[in-house]
Amino acid sequence: MSTYLFVLSLAVGVVAPILAVSYLRPILLKVLRSLCDADGGAEFWLRSAYLLAVCGTLLLILSFGAFEPGVPMVDSLRRTLWLVFAGLFFTATFIARNVWQRVSVAVAEGQVDRSPREPGTPATPSA
Repeated sequence: MSTYLFVLSLAVGVVAPILAVSYLRPILLKVLRSLCDADGGAEFWLRSAYLLAVCGTLLLILSFGAFEPGVPMVDSLRRTLWLVFAGLFFTATFIARNVWQRVSVAVAEGQVDRSPREPGTPATPSA
């Protein structure tokens, strides 16, 4: 096993999911706060998203990564990036699916105003 490739792969597997969830954080926090009545509930789900993204990606890397001696560095990094993006894709899909289920219920119950509005104008909950 190439220790250098192993450590580099793990570093990519930690940094990439943190960057991806950080990119989604502002909008995800807004959506979660609008759906979650519990105090601190949105923060819990956001931290869970970070944990899912990092752990899922690292599990894929540890299970399917290529760190054997003689494996070209470019091939190992290509495989690592593929696994990182697969982990991120499944995590983002899981989060989006679960958030969308809650949003669709809120829309169906009339808790969200679906009337057309000007771009940049915030949606207001209907009474």
